[in-house]
Amino acid sequence: MSKKSIITRLQSSVSRSFGAVLVFSGLCSLQAVGQGLGNTPYSTYGIGERFSDAFAGQQMMGGAGVSYSNGLFINNLNPALIARNRITTLEVGTLIQSKQLKEGNLQQNVVGGNLNYLAMAFPINSRWTSSINYMPYSYLDYNNRRFNTIPGELFSSLTEYKGSGGMNKVSFVNGFRVYKNLYAGVSASYLFGNLTREVSTQTLRGDGNDYTLLFTDIDQQRNFLFKGGLAYRFKFSDKRYLNIGGSYDLPTRLRTTRVSTQSTLLGENPIAASDTLSYNSRGRVTVPGGYRVGLTFENPYRLAVTADFAMQQWSNYRDFNRNNQNMQDSYQISAGLEYTPNVVSSTYWNRIPYRFGLNFSQMPYSVRGQRIHEASLSIGMGLPLTKVGLSDANLGLTVGQRGKEGTGIIKEQFFRINLGFTISDQWFYRQVVD
Repeated sequence: MSKKSIITRLQSSVSRSFGAVLVFSGLCSLQAVGQGLGNTPYSTYGIGERFSDAFAGQQMMGGAGVSYSNGLFINNLNPALIARNRITTLEVGTLIQSKQLKEGNLQQNVVGGNLNYLAMAFPINSRWTSSINYMPYSYLDYNNRRFNTIPGELFSSLTEYKGSGGMNKVSFVNGFRVYKNLYAGVSASYLFGNLTREVSTQTLRGDGNDYTLLFTDIDQQRNFLFKGGLAYRFKFSDKRYLNIGGSYDLPTRLRTTRVSTQSTLLGENPIAASDTLSYNSRGRVTVPGGYRVGLTFENPYRLAVTADFAMQQWSNYRDFNRNNQNMQDSYQISAGLEYTPNVVSSTYWNRIPYRFGLNFSQMPYSVRGQRIHEASLSIGMGLPLTKVGLSDANLGLTVGQRGKEGTGIIKEQFFRINLGFTISDQWFYRQVVD
């Protein structure tokens, strides 16, 4: 049969789509791409898998804390509470994840890790504190396969879906103590990065003359993202506070430049120069807004019990082609506890803040008409690095599950290690000599 006939039928056997493909023959042969936190088929949706905005201390509390800050750590969930940081604070964190993916009797284990955040907060005056931070925003990391039959042929084909790359975020945050226990803040972030999606379909003839159709889209995305926040502390006594807080992320439209390439290969080589096409296009990707609200009961530097509710309107998401990808609104419920036996004790273990958290999320993904949920449990502690308790090494562990086993649905069970360092000191103060 002629080359043209084979390629025509090969093209008809696959729909060129970069949407979610969560049913795969050969899941056990998937390979981690090495970006982000390890292979996750769910990152095919939208702009990829999102990183949490919470830093290590709050990640140990289930990711909750939009209304809680004691001034010893940077609250990245609510820009208003940056104002409670009255000394210069530097934070850095890393995240390592081990994950098991299962679908039917197929299974895969992957491990990934990444820099989680790098941030510094510094007071401008008695009412104003600023912060500059860098952190990854989202990532693509999948490599999935499925087999297809080619109409009118005795052989089949293999279609492989790959994704890699990610988005990063650099933020400038300002928090203000407006009046007594009322705080307000705003964060301006710049999002930037490249996302690469690739679909290849190869004939499985077995004679060494396999044709491959290769489609690649590389999206370069960038734009600003703004967040506002408010917080208030109701004081009942010197040791009793009820805090309320909330934040809102404005929607944004990412400016996107797409480089698309289509190639026809024989083995690993292009058949002819005319069989490789490349073109550029420009468009927008709409990332929806969302809000987070929460309550905290606080006994300063001893006990904090906090709970958050967050929602993001992913039904308003639009990709480069103005499609929604069947994304739906998502929500998250999180709760956490922090307990320090005695922050001024001479005994080391009494000065440690111990943390515990729970998280339940309804993800924006829908697979075969079923919504995907995620649940997790976190524990951790902050190990003091100095006697005065201004610097800590934060260690946290999280176990959880996303999805459940079913026809065409992949279950992910994960184990995460959070390691962060908080270093605080009084910088930029003028020394006085008697």
